[in-house]
Amino acid sequence: MVCIELSAKNDRLTLITQFEVVPRYWSQNNPPYEVDFLIQRENDIFPVEVKSEANTTSKSLKKFKELFSDQVKLRVRFSLDNLKLDGDVLNIPLFMADHTDRLIGLALEQGQDDTHDENSC
Repeated sequence: MVCIELSAKNDRLTLITQFEVVPRYWSQNNPPYEVDFLIQRENDIFPVEVKSEANTTSKSLKKFKELFSDQVKLRVRFSLDNLKLDGDVLNIPLFMADHTDRLIGLALEQGQDDTHDENSC
């Protein structure tokens, strides 16, 4: 538990320097869900989870997307896994947290390219 808290705190410091608005968090009580951070990039809000263990599943990210599907373009997860875009989930390795803003921009561009390709068929 201490490792996750330390990791989340360090990522918060990194995120604060990259985004104009201080990251927030989101929670819901019955049943309990919690997203570690909400970051704002331009007019978009992105839910962020920090995972410092091998299990990277996140019920909270799924629930947030379910509740706010029309407002969530991309979900972000920091973990020990490699950099990858899996649908609308961008996994950023913890050591690349300093590049979050740029990686989100690239992921959004990739998503637009995929949508354009689908509409071209």
